[in-house]
Amino acid sequence: MFTTRSPRNAELRALDRASRPAQDVTLPPPAALRAEDGTGHVLLTWEPVPGARDYVVHRSPFAEGPYEPLPVQPLPRPSYADTRAEPGRGYWYKIAALSDDGTGALTPTPVPGCVKARGIALATVTVTVDATGTAPPHVTGDGAQALVRAVARHTDDGSHVHVVVWNTAADRTGTSSGSPALDRTADLRVTGLAPDTSYAASLHCSDAVPADAETACGALSDTLPRAHDTSSSLLPHEPLPPLTTTPDGTASLSLDVPLPGLRSLRLSRI
Repeated sequence: MFTTRSPRNAELRALDRASRPAQDVTLPPPAALRAEDGTGHVLLTWEPVPGARDYVVHRSPFAEGPYEPLPVQPLPRPSYADTRAEPGRGYWYKIAALSDDGTGALTPTPVPGCVKARGIALATVTVTVDATGTAPPHVTGDGAQALVRAVARHTDDGSHVHVVVWNTAADRTGTSSGSPALDRTADLRVTGLAPDTSYAASLHCSDAVPADAETACGALSDTLPRAHDTSSSLLPHEPLPPLTTTPDGTASLSLDVPLPGLRSLRLSRI
C-alpha cells in the first residue's frame, strides 16, 4: 500500500523543523586539525574559530564514520588529549565548534590517531620557567599542551623561586589513578637565575591533585620561604642537594610526575 505526502503534512514538517534548536549554524569547521600519537594518548590540535565558545571532539573507529562526540566537557580552546583511546587501536577524529547559536560543521576530512603503549621510559616533557617573571612557564614535549601544567612564583630579584608542576590527565577525563601510561617525567629548567650561583632546593610532593589545581597551587606559592626554610609548605617535602646554576643562570632538575600527582620545587639563593 502506497501513501502520498499531502501539502498539509509538508507544512507541519516545516513548522516542526523551525521550532527545533538550530543545529547547523554559520561557524566554519576548525582548520588545520592534526593528531599526534603520544604515550597513553592522542594529542589533537587545531586553529581557533572566530566566534567559537567551545569545541567538541568526535571520534570513530572508521574513517567513514559514524562519528560520536567524546563524553567530555566542551573544550574552551584548541588542544585536547584523548586518553580514552585504547593503545594500539587506530581511531579517526573530527572537531566541531560551538557558539551560543548551536553547533558548527565538523571538519570535512578526519585525521587518524593511534595511542602508543608505554615503553620502558616515561614520556618526557620540558618545563621552562623564567625566574625574572618576564615570561610564563612554557611546556613542550609528548602531550605537554594537554597533559601537564605549571605555575611559578618568584621574587623580583630572583632570589626565591617556587615552581609547581602537575599531571592534568585525570582532570580532563576522570581517569582513575594508577594509569602508568599517563605518567610523565618533567625536565624542569629554571632560567634567569644568578649565574654560577648555588641555590638551596627542596622538593614537595602530593599524590593527589586538588580539584581546582591552578588556584590551589597559586595559593601555595603566595608566600615564598626564606633560604633553607621549607616549613611553610603544606606539602610533604625533602631537601635536595644545592643546585648550581650554569654561566647563563640556568638550573635543571628531572621530576617524575605520576597520575594523579603534583610536584613542587622551591629554590632559595644561598
